[in-house]
Amino acid sequence: MLRKRLTSPQAIDIAYAVVFVLIFSASATGMIGALGLVVLIGFGVALALRRRSPAVSLALAWLLAVVQMAGSIVNLSTNVAVFGILYATAAYGDRVLRRLGLASAILGGAIAAAYLTWWSVDPFISTGGEPGGSIEQFAITLFGLWAALGLSWALGRLSFARRTAIESRHARELAELEQARAQNDIVVEQERNRIARDMHDIVAHSLAVVIAQADGARYVRTVDPEAVDNALTTISATARDALGDVRVLLGQLRHSEDDLATPALADLGALIDRMRAAGLQIDATLCDDLVQVGAAAQLALFRIAQESLTNALRHGDSTRPVTVTLQSEHDGLELIVKNTPGTTTESHSHDDHPHLGHGVVGMRERATLSGGVCTCGMDGDSWVVRVWIPASTTKGNFSERPTDHGGTRR
Repeated sequence: MLRKRLTSPQAIDIAYAVVFVLIFSASATGMIGALGLVVLIGFGVALALRRRSPAVSLALAWLLAVVQMAGSIVNLSTNVAVFGILYATAAYGDRVLRRLGLASAILGGAIAAAYLTWWSVDPFISTGGEPGGSIEQFAITLFGLWAALGLSWALGRLSFARRTAIESRHARELAELEQARAQNDIVVEQERNRIARDMHDIVAHSLAVVIAQADGARYVRTVDPEAVDNALTTISATARDALGDVRVLLGQLRHSEDDLATPALADLGALIDRMRAAGLQIDATLCDDLVQVGAAAQLALFRIAQESLTNALRHGDSTRPVTVTLQSEHDGLELIVKNTPGTTTESHSHDDHPHLGHGVVGMRERATLSGGVCTCGMDGDSWVVRVWIPASTTKGNFSERPTDHGGTRR
């Protein structure tokens, strides 16, 4: 704290002012008199205030110059302080004060040149210690004073411009940093929304399978004990898979880089088999030769299929099959999931309102973020989810895609 105060600009200005007064008072001992000493100390005070209050420093310099001329003080060496004061007005003053500093340099130079040429009795300036002079002497003196005073003001103006440029660069860097931070916050929020949709899909799907298997086992435990074992096996596998998926999502929350496996179109077969084990009748038609789509698009199609089948299990007519069609077009992939709503269970009406839950909203958002479109609604007596995702520039096959899921192959 002490070091910071000692090296502050105000402390440096005071030190300069003290040195200025000591040097010029020692060099002019016995020549300036009491009034000259007052003027010298006054210029020292003006120098000490030049950065903290340049307006007061400039006004004090004018007052001291008038006192000096009115008192006919012959020692003019102390007027070098004016150069530092003009520099401060241009470097640290506002726009009005900078203009006043420039006007002071012009007007003060003219007054000083006239005083030195015609009224001063300084023996080093006028001949024989008597006032006098010529136009040529006035012009030379005026030119020299304007050059010196104008240079001081110009240097201060350059210092102000440099400091302003540095501050502008710092402000721009700070603005860019804030913009980058805001963009990062947006990315983080989007990632959290994606994880929330994934969590919804995983939990809703897994619980629906577990509930269906548990209800089925409860109904058939007296007539088919083996079915109970199969149901418990399915419940265990489904819960284990859900736990693994939840751990994946938690890992994504902990780490900025996602290096964990995510579902793809090759996993549709396992999904359909798992839903069949839960008691859902599914007629699947999956195309073998699919146009190439990115990993994000594959994840979107998988999650939409998972959400649609889960809704069919929860709200659909279990006596009628669900049709799943994945077909390839020249410009993209189309997924169609169609099921019949149940008559005694809760229908899809809750999905007609996108503001409820993550279901339909999540499917539409996934398709939109992948550049595609998702439509959901009744078509006759069937609830239809239709998704189209645009293709990448190249075509390719998914080597791990199942080839037979109870339907035809294209």
